[in-house]
Amino acid sequence: MRAITHKTLRDLRRQRAQAVAVGVTVLLGVMLFIASAGAFRNLGESYQRTYDRLRFADLVATGGDPDKVAAAARDAGAVGVTVRTQVDPPMLIDGTKLIGRVVGLPIGGQPAVDAVDLDHGTYLGADEPDGVLIEKHAADTYGLAPGDALQVYAGAGWQTVKVRGIVRSAEYLWPARNRQDVLGDPHAFAVVFADEDLVRRLNGGVPNQVLLRLPADADEGAVTAALRTAGATDVTNQADQASNATLHEDLNGFSELSVAFPLLFLTAAAVAAYVLLARKVLAERSVIGTLMAAGARRGRLVRHYLQQGLLIGLFGGLCGAALGTALTGALTRGYTGALGIPDTVTRSVHGDLIAMGVAFAALIGLVGAAVPAVTAARTVPAEAMRNETASRPPGRWSHLVAGARWLPVAARMALRDVSRNLRRTLATMLGVVLALILVLTSIGMLTSLSDAISRQYGQIERQDATVTVAAGSGDRLSSVPGVSAAEPIRVGRVTAVLGDRSYATTLTGFRTDTQMHRFVSVDRKAISLPDNGFLAGSRLADSLHVKVGQVVTLTTAQASTGLRLVGLLDEPVGTAIYTSESEAARLLPDSAVSTYLVRFGSGVDRDAMRRTMTALPGVVAYADATAVTASLDQFLGLFWAFVGTMVVLGAILAAVIMYVTLAVNIVERTNELATLRAAGVPMRRVAGTIATENLAATTLGLPIGVAAGLLAARGFLGSFSSDLFTFRLTFDWWVVPAAVVAVLAAATLSQWPAVRAVRRLDIARVVRERSR
Repeated sequence: MRAITHKTLRDLRRQRAQAVAVGVTVLLGVMLFIASAGAFRNLGESYQRTYDRLRFADLVATGGDPDKVAAAARDAGAVGVTVRTQVDPPMLIDGTKLIGRVVGLPIGGQPAVDAVDLDHGTYLGADEPDGVLIEKHAADTYGLAPGDALQVYAGAGWQTVKVRGIVRSAEYLWPARNRQDVLGDPHAFAVVFADEDLVRRLNGGVPNQVLLRLPADADEGAVTAALRTAGATDVTNQADQASNATLHEDLNGFSELSVAFPLLFLTAAAVAAYVLLARKVLAERSVIGTLMAAGARRGRLVRHYLQQGLLIGLFGGLCGAALGTALTGALTRGYTGALGIPDTVTRSVHGDLIAMGVAFAALIGLVGAAVPAVTAARTVPAEAMRNETASRPPGRWSHLVAGARWLPVAARMALRDVSRNLRRTLATMLGVVLALILVLTSIGMLTSLSDAISRQYGQIERQDATVTVAAGSGDRLSSVPGVSAAEPIRVGRVTAVLGDRSYATTLTGFRTDTQMHRFVSVDRKAISLPDNGFLAGSRLADSLHVKVGQVVTLTTAQASTGLRLVGLLDEPVGTAIYTSESEAARLLPDSAVSTYLVRFGSGVDRDAMRRTMTALPGVVAYADATAVTASLDQFLGLFWAFVGTMVVLGAILAAVIMYVTLAVNIVERTNELATLRAAGVPMRRVAGTIATENLAATTLGLPIGVAAGLLAARGFLGSFSSDLFTFRLTFDWWVVPAAVVAVLAAATLSQWPAVRAVRRLDIARVVRERSR
């Protein structure tokens, strides 16, 4: 073994605890990168395989004459076109009333666009005209199987249909009613597929949707324009389709986390490697000077320190790659299994990701070692052999501390060294900053998401349930025991248009004095619903490039009118439009059913209230507002798991950084501390000096770390915001103090191995080396 390599391995063994700590940091970063990035790829491929196999629509056109729109689609080059009917009638399933969805399918064969995947039972057939297929999420919620029956409200009364099969659909991989109603009571929405003729009878014999698939080279914008010219009032592309958009919102956020968090870990590893090796160079100045005086080449010294960084990086990178590869498949299967994705791609080995992870780990080690290596090569032998570590001459701070006679001598020495050795102090502060960034970013995402849910479903939406009744039957709701208030609303789909931009969303009409919904502006002030004009979620401004005061065209199936945007709202979930009930009545068609928001009294049994309300004559649907949390937990399951893991790993990494930083302080000061011990200074006083200096430097880094952590957390949350979710950074009052206390505790605990190392110093050997 070459001498330089032998010395490298010997040095790493001598500081194996610090070297392993840096390697573990690299390991965590590479493991997270490979596992999360690999799972993200697998999930994207899983979605795409399902979409391709089931011929998922590229565009869905609604409104107008469907035959004309379909002809325009074919003329524009569509490779598959399907005309169908879709209605949202009340349903009665296993005693539960809800607003469901019935989608038309051809008898005896799958449609050209948006086919279904039969999970159990048989497909639709002419032998059973009242047979239906039920989407798997609804079947699981209600425990339905082939042969069971359910009822659909057809205007004249309830019509019984029989379940022939359980299916999965690319349109409902996530059971979203529309883009603004992606989360809710799982018992309040069910999708049923039925004979197209049966569905047309429910809709008055008129189909209302045209679905098409486009060739790979098609101009989607041109096709959309052609469909609108043919009379379509709304055209939704695949990216904006409710289920697809919801899943990709979660997936894209996961993708960003899969890069950002590993990058934080690897950055911390680079800093830790730099701290370890840079301080090692300072501690070995006399050795380096001796080698240089004896004729050692500069290039060999550079390679020596680069080797140390490279070996640490490769150790962490290779171990992280192995663990990350093992986790990729498990992470993918867990996600697709939780959401019921039909196709699961579980390719565990992504060669390019492994190569990138290991290469990045090696680069981190080299970068961390580069500056110390160059410093070693530039060492002047005569200066280095004096075995003196450069420090700043006494300044104002040193004189101020020296004059504080009321402080113990050990404390004055420690506080003086904070300013005299800025390199050591800054390294400690940097470790504190990185630790707080990791901890506050992880916890901030959890607390901010919890706050968003609490604000949306506790402060903004104040109803306990939404009840749909046959027209004229709503007056009796207020008299139900346990109901404290019942308020009618009008709700329907609307498309907001400004210039060449449009946005499809939900329109809700409230009484102007409503008590069921609180309107909060973007500057966080409560505002009232206007008699004229409308309010909208703040993200509408981004989608339409609209400003408060501008007139926007609102288009529904019944009417189109221009209304002034009166205010933008701070609402965490969705981008909805709100008007007065009278304005909504002009835009939304009359219906055979009415919708009421209901609030309960305190202490009400919600399950009993569901049974009581659904049993009332005239009630055709019921949705519990609090059941949304179950949907959120399922939808955000991967997010919770990933960020929860980050909280744990972030705390571990923070401790590792603090340990490496503070332990190396001892290595650098070995001669000084051994001299104090040889002079008879008690061990307790030496330990107090070390602890005081380290904790003082740690305390100086706390304000910077808190500020950097808050900025990083805000940046991460901003990457998640869209028209579906808008987050703002919120911490519980205890989070920042707890993070500060945790870092101080980690710094305090890190003193123990350092002090233990001082106890084990060979004082005679160090003094002999010092005297040469």
